[in-house]
Amino acid sequence: MLDTLTSGQKQLADFMSDISENCYSAGWLENLEYVLWDAITNGERKFGHGIIYQKDIDKLEQLSKDCNCWIYYDDVTEQTAIRLDLWRQKFATDIIQNPKIIKS
Repeated sequence: MLDTLTSGQKQLADFMSDISENCYSAGWLENLEYVLWDAITNGERKFGHGIIYQKDIDKLEQLSKDCNCWIYYDDVTEQTAIRLDLWRQKFATDIIQNPKIIKS
């Protein structure tokens, strides 16, 4: 939940949500965390009716490095921080199991 996040984690979650809102008019589109991480890994990409630009990617990278975490959505805890090393493992495993989660 947003109220359990540190200030830096909340900034990251808010920026991720802003991208979702700009591209899909949805506060947190399903699998947003995977699409945004894919953009960090592979560069600019179309997302909904918008584009995730390099300036967005740079800001996502900086915010995540500043708090050493990524934000993912959990049905119980909602926006949840996870350490970057653990996120990288989770992302790799989840993408192998379901490559469609990075499609928009």
